[in-house]
Amino acid sequence: MMTNIMATMVGVRDLKLHAPRLVERAARGERIVITRYGHPRASLGPVRDTGDAAVEPTGRAAEWGAERAAFERLQPAIEKKYRGRWVAIVNGRVADAGADHGALYERVWKKHGGRAFFIGRVGTPPPVVEMTGFETE
Repeated sequence: MMTNIMATMVGVRDLKLHAPRLVERAARGERIVITRYGHPRASLGPVRDTGDAAVEPTGRAAEWGAERAAFERLQPAIEKKYRGRWVAIVNGRVADAGADHGALYERVWKKHGGRAFFIGRVGTPPPVVEMTGFETE
């Protein structure tokens, strides 16, 4: 018995405009072929459960994950110096730090040319003390 699986053809422009909706359709089993200039280039479809563990990230996502893991490893060593501040981790090391995470992001992005990095806040934020009519952080 032969089954004919129909695919929906979608141009790159439509993919950009409707990506979340197309991903949902693909997850439900629909095969969606992405075209560029009318030629099939890639396809979307559901992830098949093979029983394996979760799919490991690759590329920039893997680089970012490595920087995040480095941040977690470094926390005990940098706690005293950077507590309550934001730090940027590049190549597994503290590259910069500051109180304003947005400004820190801009500095690190410019300095490292778009390389993957992680920014996290060291330690926990100070506790909030609630008093009737007052709030102190």
